[in-house]
Amino acid sequence: MTSETIHVGYSLTRNLYPQLQVTIRSLLEHNDDLMVHIMAEDDELPFEIPCMHEILNMSEQRYFPMSNPNCKSQFSYMAMLRVAWPDMVAEDRLIQLDVDTIVCGSLRPAWEINLTGKWIAWCPEYNGQFRPFGPMYYNFGVAVLNLSQLHLDNAPEFMVRELNRFQYPFLDQDVMNRFAVPDKTVNLPVRFNECFCCGQTDNPAIVHYAGWPDWFTNPNIPRRKYLEKYLERG
Repeated sequence: MTSETIHVGYSLTRNLYPQLQVTIRSLLEHNDDLMVHIMAEDDELPFEIPCMHEILNMSEQRYFPMSNPNCKSQFSYMAMLRVAWPDMVAEDRLIQLDVDTIVCGSLRPAWEINLTGKWIAWCPEYNGQFRPFGPMYYNFGVAVLNLSQLHLDNAPEFMVRELNRFQYPFLDQDVMNRFAVPDKTVNLPVRFNECFCCGQTDNPAIVHYAGWPDWFTNPNIPRRKYLEKYLERG
């Protein structure tokens, strides 16, 4: 049985604080009874969050030494830390969101999805070409995590160990795909992760600008209208 309060998690470096502020604006417009957990590099953020929240300062994190080759990839060590959510948040589940997402509707249906015995609900990348571990590969930018089951199965411990031993092009996403697919996975409806790789719908609950490195400033990206609504309030 899930909590009535929806727990949402973000993990990011300082340079992404402006993007975080925008995605949280969209989250709050469409959802209430929220608790937001933010893995950041500081004790405080440079803007107010008008809902229940906690900031987890990971600047002295103990999981990934800077000598780890994965720390020198195009992504940051803050992304890898997402495999450790079960160590950070003492709840049964968490909806993890990338900062390049705009929430367009209620997350309650995703929050209440049945995850009994599973680790994660997420969307397969039907339009992607990357298939390193089998016939299906999933996008970790939007995911409902069964923190209790992940903790019970010691998943954070061996996924951290894996990321410290081997280099992966997509870090935490790769490791979760390697170990969660297919037995620990539930398919999330694509409307909760509408993006180039996963597909589009007529009624997105989350628009994800995955694959667009200049998504925050490019006026010509697809679905730009969803972003502009929240930029105007800055």
